[in-house]
Amino acid sequence: MLIQQIARTTKLDEQDLRHLAASADRRYKVYLIPKRGHGHRKIEHPSREIKALQRWITKVIIDRFPVHHAATAYRKGNGVRENAERHRTSKYTNRYDFANFFPSFGQAQVENFVKQEAEKLGMLFDNDDLRFVGNIVCRFGRLSIGAPSSPALTNAMMFDFDRTLFDWCQSKELIYTRYADDLFISANEPDRLNKLEPLIAKAKRDVAHLTLRLNRRKTAYLSKKYTRLITGVIITSDHKLSIGRERKREIKALVHRWLNGKLEAGEIYYMRGLLAFARDIEPEFEKNLRSKYGDAAINEVLRHPSLGKAPDPEFQLPPWL
Repeated sequence: MLIQQIARTTKLDEQDLRHLAASADRRYKVYLIPKRGHGHRKIEHPSREIKALQRWITKVIIDRFPVHHAATAYRKGNGVRENAERHRTSKYTNRYDFANFFPSFGQAQVENFVKQEAEKLGMLFDNDDLRFVGNIVCRFGRLSIGAPSSPALTNAMMFDFDRTLFDWCQSKELIYTRYADDLFISANEPDRLNKLEPLIAKAKRDVAHLTLRLNRRKTAYLSKKYTRLITGVIITSDHKLSIGRERKREIKALVHRWLNGKLEAGEIYYMRGLLAFARDIEPEFEKNLRSKYGDAAINEVLRHPSLGKAPDPEFQLPPWL
């Protein structure tokens, strides 16, 4: 049984593991963070014990399931830059968004998916094993924003959907990528991006374990004539990647406030994240910061241990949210 295997490898008692799974829903710290536009996002951060089990399940089981290369989020060697880069040379991009992405994956669907994919790999789990996995990776019957297992699970569970859309787009000489709940489809002629919503809806209906819903209020039609914003990265009219003037001003203001001792700990982490984002997308901007504030100041912002330990990197929200 899976629980016995976990007990052997972690040196935990089987009874303790069962108790953790049975009480997992209550072992989260829940808090709200402001969204970039308006409103708040609920983060459910698991306790150390639950997070350790989520990591174990991800590493030993979930990471063995296939993930389509069109999925660019939460994968080594991919990210916001890679996602934007694939659309850089196109002229027009449609962006679609799934509402309440992580909580849309229910525990029953997760358990059935794990059973199905594990069997393909020769891993046979009984009902107790599957319920244990479901209780550990879900909270109140849903995947949550904050669990390190949620990104890996959703990427795997979206494989058939991604493959369907990617293959169709490739046959029409379109570019398709998905970054978590955001879908991007690009072309060089605008009329080739018409009426794609029915195709997306059919692709998700054809996958039994998906119960996703498009948030049509967030659908956007982007063109080369204006600024195209793709996963927080601006594609300029001359097909270059940029973090944009507004983001640059925000970073400069944060660095200035930090130098004057007016930044709180949470804001320091946010500033560090933005600087790392800028370094990846537009390295020239970091050079300008160093010219203005000096190497020592920027190095301290990025690396100095006295600024405290950075937040857990296994599940970080994208920098544009």
